[in-house]
Amino acid sequence: METILLVDDDIRVVSALQRRLYKNYQIEIAGCAAEALEAFAASSYAVVVSDLQMPGMNGIDFLSKVKEISPETVRILLTGQADLQTAIAAVNEGSVFRFHTKPCPEELLTKTLDAALNQHRLITAERDVLQQTLMGTVGVLVEILAAIQPVAFGRAWRVRQQVRKVALEMKLADLWQFEAAAILSQIGCISVDPEVLRKYGAGEGLSAGETAQMLAHPQVGQTLLQQIPRLHSVSQMIGRQYHEFNGIAGFQPGTYAVAMGAELLHITLDFDRLTGIGRSPEDALIEMRRNAPQYNPDVLAALERVQQAAEPDGATEVRHREPTEVERRVFRPIAEQVLRSLKEEQAID
Repeated sequence: METILLVDDDIRVVSALQRRLYKNYQIEIAGCAAEALEAFAASSYAVVVSDLQMPGMNGIDFLSKVKEISPETVRILLTGQADLQTAIAAVNEGSVFRFHTKPCPEELLTKTLDAALNQHRLITAERDVLQQTLMGTVGVLVEILAAIQPVAFGRAWRVRQQVRKVALEMKLADLWQFEAAAILSQIGCISVDPEVLRKYGAGEGLSAGETAQMLAHPQVGQTLLQQIPRLHSVSQMIGRQYHEFNGIAGFQPGTYAVAMGAELLHITLDFDRLTGIGRSPEDALIEMRRNAPQYNPDVLAALERVQQAAEPDGATEVRHREPTEVERRVFRPIAEQVLRSLKEEQAID
């Protein structure tokens, strides 16, 4: 059963509501915003009902915080101050689903809670459909890469493993974004000549034109992905995978995640390139430390810790996967159409 959190500094009010509503709803209570936020850190809630006037943090600020940390929670405000400005602030700052004055009749409150629970079910159903669509899209793109550019697919697979380990070591939030950026980091390589990819992976010298192909693939990948729902930040990480570190001070949460994702890709891709041409992990890290200013020091240190704790595991390594004849027939026309569309867009721009 979905849980509803009631928040009011007058604990008698929420306790009385809990006693009246417990037969039909799963109810928890909190005596202030700070207590409620602690509850959110440990549990998830379908609906939160908050008083306006509370010590420490008022209801509008509290519900704005809930919107940030748990956007799927439906938010309701109860207040004894029935003024227009309060209502406007509640809606604009807290994205409040309903606004009621106190005392709120029980019949009206139950109707509001039922509507809020239905709204939460709609939100979560939409999220689940979007997630399934997103994962299906990512899966198709990865299969296209595996069939068309197996060398690039192998690199993306290995980098995903390293990114996951480093992100876990750093205790980064939203791990799925970094993993998605890693496994899709080489999708732009469908625009690169396979021989160029082979030479790059083998550490052979590239001509100016071949170098330009390799430098262009992150932007191709970003262009492919930036219109897919929930992959905008991932696409930006991929577009910046060759960027050198220039500090993180002053980043907002969204831009910080993009910068961190790009730095994870930069470091793990360089590490994979060096080990791919025969360097041991220890030697690869020594060389990277010589070029330390171009890397985020926290990410590089986390990679070093991961490597120190790692055991040899050649079974999980994927250098490349040869496409089957069926995959070539199915995915090559798709890849060619994607490239034609990209060229048409560039021509229009």
